[in-house]
Amino acid sequence: MRGHVRKRRTWEFIVDVGPHPVTGGRRQKSKSGFASKKEAESALHEFIRYVEGGGDPCPQRVRLAAYLDQWLEYQRARSIRPLTLETYAGYIRREIVPAIGGLEVAKLRPGHVRAVLTRMQRRGLSATTIAQARGVLSSALRQAVDDGLTTLNPVAAVKRPRIRRVEPHWPTPMQLAALLKVSRDTLWEVPILLATVTGARRSEILGISWEDVDLKTGTIAIRRGAQRLPGREGRGRVVFTPLKTRSARRLVQLPFFAFERVPRHRRDQLECRGARGTSWRDPLDELGEPVILVCERGDGFFLHPDSFTHAFKRLAALAGLHPSTRLHDVRHAVATELGRRGVHSVIVSTALGHASPAFTAAVYQHAWQEGPCEVAVALEEALVPYLTDVGNPLAREALESAGEQEFIAN
Repeated sequence: MRGHVRKRRTWEFIVDVGPHPVTGGRRQKSKSGFASKKEAESALHEFIRYVEGGGDPCPQRVRLAAYLDQWLEYQRARSIRPLTLETYAGYIRREIVPAIGGLEVAKLRPGHVRAVLTRMQRRGLSATTIAQARGVLSSALRQAVDDGLTTLNPVAAVKRPRIRRVEPHWPTPMQLAALLKVSRDTLWEVPILLATVTGARRSEILGISWEDVDLKTGTIAIRRGAQRLPGREGRGRVVFTPLKTRSARRLVQLPFFAFERVPRHRRDQLECRGARGTSWRDPLDELGEPVILVCERGDGFFLHPDSFTHAFKRLAALAGLHPSTRLHDVRHAVATELGRRGVHSVIVSTALGHASPAFTAAVYQHAWQEGPCEVAVALEEALVPYLTDVGNPLAREALESAGEQEFIAN
C-alpha cells in the first residue's frame, strides 16, 4: 500500500487502498486538515498500519441511530428476555438517540458519550439509571468494533457514575411469617408461599405448572418462567419464557409445612375448574400445548407479573415490612437466612439457580456475619495448642478463659 502527502489549503494525505471488491475500480482514501507536513505524514503511516493490520480502509458511514436499531434486532434474534430488550430500547429511544443518534458510528468520541450522561444527570436521573444507559451504549459499540465500523469503543474512556449503595431492607424470618399469615385465603397465598420457601424469582413462580410438582416427594422443578411482553398500553400479554440462565433450571424441595398446603391448593383448583366449565382456559406453551398452572388468576390463565408485585406491596404493608421492601427482596431474605444457618454457599447457589457459588458468596457475604467468627475459632483451635508449648502467655490466658467459660456453662 502506497500513499503521499500534499498541501492545498491544509496538509493532507492520499492513499491507494486497492481495487473496489465489486467493480474493480481504483479506490483512494484521503484526509485533510493537518497543520504541518509532519502531522500529515504521521497520520498517513498510522492509517497504513491500521489497514495492514486488518482494518477496513473504507468503513461504512453508518449513523448511530440506524446501527442501534440493527443491534436491537440482533439482541432479539439472540432470544434476549422481552423485558430486558424493552429496557435496552427505552434507554436508546429516550436517552441516546436524541443526544447523539445523528452522528456516524466511526466518528463517536468519549466527549459524545459524556454529553449523553451529562444530559441524563441534568434531568435528575439516578446514578444507577445513568450507569445502565452507559452499559447499553457500551455493549452496542463493542459490537460495532467487532463489525469493523469503528476501531475503538469510546465508552471505555468514560467512567461509570458512582452509585450510592442504599441499605437493603430484606425481610426477617419473623416478617416472612407475618407475610404468610396476612396472605392466607387470598389469591396470592400460594405465590407468596412459594416465594418464601423456594427463593424463586417472580417469573419462575408464575411459570410453575402442576407437571413440575411432585406431590409424593414435595419437590418442584423450575424449568421456565412467565413474563409480560412489551405492549403499547404498558401491560402487554403474558407468555412463557426461557429461564434467565442455564443454571436456573433446578429442583427445589419444599419444607413440610408448605408441602401440606400444596395438595389442598390442587384440590381447591380442581373444584374451581369444574365449576367454571368451558370458561376455564389454560395458557399454551411454545408448542401450542395447554399448561396447567399452579399459580393462576382463578380461570386458569396467567397471573399478571405486575399484579403480583402490587399485591405483594399491599400485603407487605399489612405485615409490617419496611415500605421499600420489594418482592425480589424475599429471594434475598431466603439466601441470607440459609447462609446464616450454615448452609454451604454451593447449596444456596444451586437452590437459588445462581450462575455460580462465587456469585452467591460475593452478593451475600456481608449478610453472613458468622463467617469472621468461624475463621477466628478455627484459627484458634489450630494454633493455640502449639503456642502453649512455647509458653506463650496470651495462649495460656485464652485457654484459661475458655476453661472458665466451660465451667460456668456446665
